[in-house]
Amino acid sequence: MRPDRLSLLIGFLGIVAAGCNREQAAPAGPPAPAAVKITVVNPEMRALKRVVEQPGTIQPFEETALFARLTSYVGAIAEDPSKKDPPHARQIDRGSLVRKGQVLAELSVPELEEELKQKQALVKQAAAEVAQADKALVAAGATVAAASESVGEAEAGVVKAQALYDRWQSEVSRISGLVKGGIIDAQTRDETQNQFKASEAGRNEATARVAAMRAEVKKAEANRDKAAADVDAAKARQEVARANVGEGNARRGYLKIVAPYDGVVTRRAVNTGDLVSATEKLPLFHVARTDPVRVVIQVPEADAGLVAVGQDVRVSLQAVAGPAETGKVARTSWSLEPGSRTLWTEVDLPNPKGLVRPGMYVNARLTAELPAAWTVPAAAVGKAADESV
Repeated sequence: MRPDRLSLLIGFLGIVAAGCNREQAAPAGPPAPAAVKITVVNPEMRALKRVVEQPGTIQPFEETALFARLTSYVGAIAEDPSKKDPPHARQIDRGSLVRKGQVLAELSVPELEEELKQKQALVKQAAAEVAQADKALVAAGATVAAASESVGEAEAGVVKAQALYDRWQSEVSRISGLVKGGIIDAQTRDETQNQFKASEAGRNEATARVAAMRAEVKKAEANRDKAAADVDAAKARQEVARANVGEGNARRGYLKIVAPYDGVVTRRAVNTGDLVSATEKLPLFHVARTDPVRVVIQVPEADAGLVAVGQDVRVSLQAVAGPAETGKVARTSWSLEPGSRTLWTEVDLPNPKGLVRPGMYVNARLTAELPAAWTVPAAAVGKAADESV
């Protein structure tokens, strides 16, 4: 067979074979699902953080109720130097900014002033008594000195009288011998004996005078000691009088109601002329310290163990525009509240401009560091029967 005819025969057989092998087209249907892409990851050991987010409230750092210590009248409400309103509106009132020691109100007790004047007069009287007692002590000392000098003079008189006594005693012995020898008559002897007796009497008198002068010295010393005791007593009375004046000044100091620290007056319960009682315990003013303020957060029992003093806390205030403030946990109650089973947690937040006010609502976000653990991406964790797999 010629070659051209052989080529045609082979082509014809190929077409027939292709027609015999062609299958019937499958009916149209939904497309096949795409293949799931699987990514293989390795667990990693890393530190974990637990975020605790709870609402909280702002409280003043401290708030003090100011009472009257004495039953009295309200003499005057102090002026608020920061206010420029009409005079009747310049008084210290709710919202007034006050400084430590600033007078908020002055009370009036007229009888207390008179009592203080009387006590001051008693101090002057006591001072005069001290001066008088000092002078009496000086005079008593002079009396002792004079009596001591008199004793010295009396003792000198005793020496002189003793010498005269010894002279006449010797003279009597000599004259008596001459009388026995018939040289001098008995009358001279008698006269000599009389002189001897007189010298003896003088000696006895001088000795008695010394004893009397010594007694005077003792008396003068006793008077001096009494004068010294009188000085001490007068000084003690003076100290008592001064203490009474100090007590009166302290009581008068109660008539001024002063701010205990820099802060804001949050309540005022009195007006000029009101009678306030020391027994009813009605606060006249409330003063709050607002720089810093306390952020109080109630942390649930499940997260209470994550809270530690010194931990950073981000505080967001809905009523104050601006970024969230960052503070630290200042203190906790350590024990949980019996009813709510929450941990009382406080953050001290600086408030120099006074923008944060007690009673405001805040949102506190506390991040706790947990121990390192093996971790996988969240997409690798599935759920089966409400359990992570």
